[in-house]
Amino acid sequence: MVSAEDLIRSRQMRLTPQRRAVLALLLDHPGRHWSADAIRDQLLETMPELARGTTYKTLNELVRRGILEELATVDGVLLYGLRLEPHHHFFCQSCRRWYDVAAEGVERLRLVESSGHFPEAVDLTFRGVCASCRRSASDTSATTPDA
Repeated sequence: MVSAEDLIRSRQMRLTPQRRAVLALLLDHPGRHWSADAIRDQLLETMPELARGTTYKTLNELVRRGILEELATVDGVLLYGLRLEPHHHFFCQSCRRWYDVAAEGVERLRLVESSGHFPEAVDLTFRGVCASCRRSASDTSATTPDA
C-alpha cells in the first residue's frame, strides 16, 4: 500500500498537512468517492483550521497531478476519488453511491463518426443496483409476509 507522503513526493509536490490529510483519508477508503464538503467535514476534527477554499485548492491540485479524479454527478455535485490506476465506475441508482470497477473490452470502443473529435480517454459508467442494495431488497422481500 502506498502512503500519502509517497504519492505526493512521486509527483514532485510539496508535502503539506492538507495534502497529506486528504490523501490519507482517501487511501483509508479506497474506491469511495467524496464531495469536497464531506472530505472537509471528515478532516475538521483533526484540522479545525482547514478552510473550504484550501480544501478545494488541494483537491484541484491533486486532480491536476493525476492522483485524484473528479466525477460530475447528475445532481451537479463533484465527487473526488483516487485515480491511481485506470478504472471505470458503477453508479447505484438505489443508494446513489459510486464504485470503482474494472471493465473488459473498453479499449475496443471507438466513435462511429468522429466529426474531427480526437478522444484522449474513455470514461465508462455502468448504472444499476449495487450488490448491497440487491441483498437488502431480497432480505426485505424474504421477511415480508404475504398479503
